[in-house]
Amino acid sequence: MNNILFESKYYKFWYEHVDLTAKEYVERDLRKFEKYLQLRGFEGELDFDKFHASPKHPGSFRPIQQYFIDQFVEYLREDYQATKNVMYNAISSLKNFFKFLYDMELIQLNPMEDYPNPYYDRPIKNTALSKEECLALLGATLKKDPFFRQEFVLIWFMLITGVRNSEVISISRTSVNLDTRMVMIIEGQKNDARSTSITTALSEELRRYVNHPNYINWAEKGRDTLFFRKEKPLTGDTLRKLLKNLCLEANLSRIATPHDLRRTAGYLMQSAGMNMVEIQRQLGHQIMATTLRYIPPLNDLAKILAQEVEQH
Repeated sequence: MNNILFESKYYKFWYEHVDLTAKEYVERDLRKFEKYLQLRGFEGELDFDKFHASPKHPGSFRPIQQYFIDQFVEYLREDYQATKNVMYNAISSLKNFFKFLYDMELIQLNPMEDYPNPYYDRPIKNTALSKEECLALLGATLKKDPFFRQEFVLIWFMLITGVRNSEVISISRTSVNLDTRMVMIIEGQKNDARSTSITTALSEELRRYVNHPNYINWAEKGRDTLFFRKEKPLTGDTLRKLLKNLCLEANLSRIATPHDLRRTAGYLMQSAGMNMVEIQRQLGHQIMATTLRYIPPLNDLAKILAQEVEQH
């Protein structure tokens, strides 16, 4: 079997159930792993749970182990002469693949759990807000406007969806389905149209918002954008200024940007238990490597959040 990985039950299940905007990038990295399996002499039906023959017990097999991944990485570095960027993406893709298989209970052991990926030089900068800062920010919006609550809905929407600055200002009312709790993002920055989900609570708040006389008055003028400011369409500059003023009113230690809210959304998704594939889809990243630069490993995330709590 030449395509030992791509004809396996693992790949077929992954391909059918994982929705990535640029799946071909992960497939490209999986091809490298498949080639290495072929070089190591693997043939027949691939079974990650019975991968290594036991030297002590003939006829017995063990699940795939981390040292085999180490050998694959060494192969990429020495034989393949891979660049740091190629190394980083290959490890990221493989981690995504094995985590999915483990989460779906297709394998007994994830050989890449907590596997290091030191091949990207750009350090992760934590610009996300803590949960306490998010609550303070939302509280400031309610003090300003306890009735229409437009800024409250806007900030909450950004924290839940993680939409980009350019996307939130162009979202239309008709692109939001409050019954299915899905939002269609048309004006994506780097990719085609995609959908993103919202919570039940946010859906109900949006329903109240669009039925408020202030929004009805806006809509009756032929405007369809979901968010606006002082009877004018919301712009990127207006959004940045609005957020700056809210941070000052909430007495935050720094001024957050709209992109910080996007990063915060990623942190909140992970701390709530969403897996990396779901977070990648929600944020609209084309490749997993981008999502991993947004969000550190869960252990690091716990430390970051703990530090934030101590500081406040």
